[in-house]
Amino acid sequence: MENHDGRSWPPFYHVKENARAKRVILRVRPETGLVLTVPKGFNPRHIPRILHHHRDWIEKALAGIEDRCRTFRRPDILPQSIFLKAVNTTWAVVYGPGSVKTLELTWTHRPPRLQLQGDVSQVPACCRLLRRWLREEAKRVLTPWVHVVARRTGLSWARVRITTPQTRWGSYSSRGTVSLNAALLFLPPELVEMVIIHELCHSRHSRHDSAFWRLLARHQPDYAQLDAALKHAQDHLPLWYLASFMSKP
Repeated sequence: MENHDGRSWPPFYHVKENARAKRVILRVRPETGLVLTVPKGFNPRHIPRILHHHRDWIEKALAGIEDRCRTFRRPDILPQSIFLKAVNTTWAVVYGPGSVKTLELTWTHRPPRLQLQGDVSQVPACCRLLRRWLREEAKRVLTPWVHVVARRTGLSWARVRITTPQTRWGSYSSRGTVSLNAALLFLPPELVEMVIIHELCHSRHSRHDSAFWRLLARHQPDYAQLDAALKHAQDHLPLWYLASFMSKP
């Protein structure tokens, strides 16, 4: 069955079961397509009815994603330079010939310079290599940053873990692991500092209860304004970084 644009219906979709989900949640993203998050024990026989009920929204969202995916494959989104606002550093990006079958990324810190060699027409693959570099650079920068903040505040931690999730800036585990998003390097330093302090405060209070907010306010008096700014922090992420999450063809 097709819709008026010639696309088949129902579209391809993934189903994810989540024990904490209270209802069915629909999301459409370039890297995953249509995803239905369902409560544990959900009867899949209800899915066709849900898709039909949300058909207009799904079709518009998928059309928008198709446009975005085309953008993410354009060679001109590959950066000539990368500005890391958190540390006020600009990295030059140089592209050169290499093996047709492989891509290789190397870098130096003095001066800050990235060399990407190979078939740069593989735009998402190039972006994934750049994201891998960003993670390594974040390990180098954010790990000592946590040390400094922890020493200043007296808050504890066991280890620092750098990841590249798409939906959260940081977390703190029951074992004392501070997990930080490498993309924090794109944000202003005051927002990075706030995220680090926020996660370290969980070493004393695991929940966001009144005691947690009092502790955060003691170490970060303007946390409310910074937290509001953090809600728009996705605006700091460059197109090449967003393109790096596209699934491989």
